[in-house]
Amino acid sequence: MNSLSGSTRRTFLLIAFILGCMALFSPSRNALAQDPTTPQYTPEEYSDYQAVTGEADPTKKMDLILKFFKTYPKSTLTQHVTADFQTLLKNLQDARKWNQSITVGRQFLNVIPDDNYTISLVATAYAETKDYRNFVIFGEEVYKANPNGNLAYSMARAYQNLGNNAKLAEWAEKAVAKLPDNYEMLLELAKIYIDANRTAEADKYAKQCLKVIQAAAKPEQSSDKDWAAYKNHAQMASYYIIGKIAYDKQSYALAVTNLEQSIKINPRNDMAYFFLGHSYWQTHNATMALKNFAKASLLGGNAATPGRQQLENMWKASHQGSLAGLDKVVAAAKAELGMK
Repeated sequence: MNSLSGSTRRTFLLIAFILGCMALFSPSRNALAQDPTTPQYTPEEYSDYQAVTGEADPTKKMDLILKFFKTYPKSTLTQHVTADFQTLLKNLQDARKWNQSITVGRQFLNVIPDDNYTISLVATAYAETKDYRNFVIFGEEVYKANPNGNLAYSMARAYQNLGNNAKLAEWAEKAVAKLPDNYEMLLELAKIYIDANRTAEADKYAKQCLKVIQAAAKPEQSSDKDWAAYKNHAQMASYYIIGKIAYDKQSYALAVTNLEQSIKINPRNDMAYFFLGHSYWQTHNATMALKNFAKASLLGGNAATPGRQQLENMWKASHQGSLAGLDKVVAAAKAELGMK
């Protein structure tokens, strides 16, 4: 399980995001008669405005709005037409009519391209329909006006779904800068940086993730089962990353400590066994080195072939080039793994 983020969590964050955008971007909706400074407009212009506000059908209303903007490009009623459209768009979103929200929202933005309220709701509709490519386009625009941690988190997740690790890291960095206890983004950064061989950053974020996840309470929207699985995964991965980096730095005792913690949580972590084998060998514990290489070779992962090679090389070195008796080491390792 690589992420706690599911539809419930995503919806929770998007609701917070929408409310924030509404507070920031929603224009004044005072009645026209309440503003004594409102300039005059022609009877035809006002009649067309009333036609817009009186139309309930979203498609017909959108046609009237586009006609109004084309006919009266400098109308003093533009802000009120905009407010009426935004009410329509919000109603569509409340009804979870995401595709219709996108259609009318983009039509509106063709004539009023800088309306942040509409941009934010279109971004939300793209997120709900899992159209991540369009979501990030609109999300970046919203972030410029409202740089908040929840949106940065959603952007990072979108780029993760798009398979773009560079942008995932960029937005994860923004998320943890504003939400330092976001263990999901801390873990993603640790994984990305260890794969990129950026060990200083990987070590930093793995340690931060470990500290935060161990103190974290279960989110209300997560089940006990999902939370336990994710928490175990986060701790296992963090200990492994810290241990692997310690091994690379030749801090073998520290590597053993962290890698042992990793396999205590996940006894099927073949790469942890592999580096444990090397670390024990470097600390002159041949028995434990052999046992861990044997386990790495048995699990069938990426460490299976190199683990078997190391196991045989070690055994031959102390048994005059013979593999006689190695089967007993493998059998013992298999028993500890609970394998038949």
